[in-house]
Amino acid sequence: MAIRSSKILRKLRPVLVFRHVGSLGIAIFVCFGLYGIYEFFFEELPTHKVEFYQANTTAPFPFKDHGERVVSQYMQVGEILPNCGLDFVCPHNHFPVHIFSGKGKDDMPKICVSGKYVIQKDINNGGRGMNMVVVDSHRMKAVNARRFDTYAMDSSEMELFLMREVRDGDILIGLTFDEASRNLGAMAKNLLADLGSSQIQNLQFRDQWYTVTQRGIDGFSPYETLKPSKGGLWSPIDEHFCVPRQLKGRKIMPDPNVMQNDARAKFCKEHTYIAEFCSVDQRNTPLRPAILTNRQLVGSPMFSTPIMVIAGESLSSLTLTLETILSQPGIQPRYVVVIYNPELVKDVPELCRLFGFSYKAISEKHYFKILELTFETAHALFPGSLYVTVLEEGLLLSPDFLAYSATVLPLLHDPTILAISAWNANGFLNVSTRPDLVYRTEDFPGQAFTIRMATYFKEMKPNMIQCCSKRGWEGWLEFGRWEREIVVPDISRVLRRPVGPDLEPVTPLVHALFHRLRATNLEITAQISGADLLSAERYESHLATKLNSSSTRMIRASKETVVKCAETESVESLHLNLKNSKPEVLVLAYKEQDVADFNGMKLLCRCFGLFFEDHSPPWGLHRGLLRFTMKGNEMILLSNRSPLFVIPPFNGTKLILP
Repeated sequence: MAIRSSKILRKLRPVLVFRHVGSLGIAIFVCFGLYGIYEFFFEELPTHKVEFYQANTTAPFPFKDHGERVVSQYMQVGEILPNCGLDFVCPHNHFPVHIFSGKGKDDMPKICVSGKYVIQKDINNGGRGMNMVVVDSHRMKAVNARRFDTYAMDSSEMELFLMREVRDGDILIGLTFDEASRNLGAMAKNLLADLGSSQIQNLQFRDQWYTVTQRGIDGFSPYETLKPSKGGLWSPIDEHFCVPRQLKGRKIMPDPNVMQNDARAKFCKEHTYIAEFCSVDQRNTPLRPAILTNRQLVGSPMFSTPIMVIAGESLSSLTLTLETILSQPGIQPRYVVVIYNPELVKDVPELCRLFGFSYKAISEKHYFKILELTFETAHALFPGSLYVTVLEEGLLLSPDFLAYSATVLPLLHDPTILAISAWNANGFLNVSTRPDLVYRTEDFPGQAFTIRMATYFKEMKPNMIQCCSKRGWEGWLEFGRWEREIVVPDISRVLRRPVGPDLEPVTPLVHALFHRLRATNLEITAQISGADLLSAERYESHLATKLNSSSTRMIRASKETVVKCAETESVESLHLNLKNSKPEVLVLAYKEQDVADFNGMKLLCRCFGLFFEDHSPPWGLHRGLLRFTMKGNEMILLSNRSPLFVIPPFNGTKLILP
């Protein structure tokens, strides 16, 4: 019996062993499951390990013999460029770096470290604001790359990055792109200063700055540059150099690069009354033409069109005009010529030479002779030019003057267009709010305009006395425009500086035009919409489409409310309910009591704050209608003298003026 029992146990032993092993496996499985649940609910989430992305492979960093490094997010690697483009090999314990801040807002920044671009377009979100790269000095490899948009958001996230991600011994590369100063807080600046920056406190609007510094550096970083912007345009940074793994700081804060302009300093020593141009902090600043960054305008004949500047009697005023010309992106100084009378204004040649502009002295004082010599000089110096731009005295150009002119210049191929004007007679502050809009008007070009050279030779030159005894805004070409019109912007691209009563008598016309606040465009990137719609065959259908649109709103007003509006010069009585969020097209239709004049339109001009003068007709008309804007909304004054008046419901208006 005992023998039989032992035989049975021997047969069952493997079964028992497997049963114990199974129980043990289940126990281990349950333990791991419980541990996983504990980890999930009570432990911190794992942080990302740094990985380099190259093609379809990833290379973990750091290497096995350097411990493990964790950062807040993955880092991408873009283009691989051996030695970051340097044409020599960096010394031992140095690594190559390439820093590029872009030439314009569409030219993205780049930072290359040890042959790999870690800041680039679509790489680590490189772009506007502060671009930061952390380099592990032991391996001389980038381990973290971030971008902080300190134009749109505050710098709190960047401050945390500097405190947490930049360890002792780490090398920090910082680079601005576009605009980074707007929301860059004091704490962020102080953190960068503690890291060795000597220039970050001086960062201003669209200045370009970079630094290469190190946590623990003794003094200030030797690798730092701050380039001031000029008129909203920045000077690009593009530098290749070798950086040691251990930076040696400077004990004394380095002085900024010394700017030298001996010719300007000498001129200013003799003309101290030209206040801003000759101020202490400006008199040594080099004068350089602005670079064209809008690629859509490259090749436009506007940039090779002669710009003829008619100087007045003030050298200070002329200086400001020339400064705004030089700051035009794409300007070529050899095409700028200043026409002046040496009896009225002195030292113009010396001033022009500072800017690289040409000049021509004349002795004429009659305006038609001055204008004639201006066109003749332009043709003599640039015989192949099809166009010529004329700037009258005392003007300041908006940042996009040349860009605006280049955009609408093709319209001069239309024989029904006489000229391109950069000035809107109705461009007062509250009725000129859309930099993207342009109109056709039955006015004379004035202040700043571009015309075909052929127009001068065929039409103006044979009739200069009858044509041009007055300045443009006074109404030259009095013998007629031959049913042609000019192109004007809703917001003017030039501003006329006030002229003292000793130089220009304050006539009713001068008072009505220039003694009120005017709008001038300040957006360098303003885009013109629908310029091609201003051709003769398309403009009428374009206006008809606006009037027929279901979203167009008709202003219903009585004669009494219009008269009250004109007397108070306030539109409150019209209850317009203008909206800023969603611009509309509003139309005020009326009938002229006397179809031979525009007295009703003059009353409306006074009501809305447009140009109004008792003895002058309304300005800005196009075949019986007048366009302007208020708070971004398009406004149309539609009279029964317009062919478009037949469109319902406007043709049913009961309003008769004046």
